[in-house]
Amino acid sequence: MTQKLYLHAITSRQLLAFIDAAFALHFFDSKSHTGVIITIGGVVIYISSRKQKCIAKSPTEAELVGLTDNLGLVELFHEFISFLFGEQIPLPIIYQDSTSVISLVTRGGGVTRTKHMRARVNLGKECFDEKRALVKYCHTKLMRADGASKVLEGSAFEQFAKFVQGHPMAWTTAGR
Repeated sequence: MTQKLYLHAITSRQLLAFIDAAFALHFFDSKSHTGVIITIGGVVIYISSRKQKCIAKSPTEAELVGLTDNLGLVELFHEFISFLFGEQIPLPIIYQDSTSVISLVTRGGGVTRTKHMRARVNLGKECFDEKRALVKYCHTKLMRADGASKVLEGSAFEQFAKFVQGHPMAWTTAGR
């Protein structure tokens, strides 16, 4: 079966990052898994799928670890793309499907049981307070990094693969 990779001219200079985590996905050590997709103008420029380095105690912690582990990467891509274009591009938008994590990193507060989680909350809050990036909610069915954080099957996998390959299509909730 032959697959095609579609390349498009970049018409928008908006950097979008989709960061998702799957809680306790790894059977032997109960570590979570993070998927990241970064696009500019709708074109995928970076994708990663990695096991998290620490054990999260809840899905919210797993999402927080995934977000804060990749904030610096998003900032570096923003700086690099601005350098390539020779001008400042709009602030990157990070899409997150956990409203509790968005609340933690934008408003602060919450009960953090450990010092390293409190540090992660403050790291995220500082980034968004200083307007180095924006965080927005993305419904779980529309989360484009879903296939990089967990196994997808059937039409959900086909849709994810087409998105990564650059097929011109609208993201739908079919099969999810």
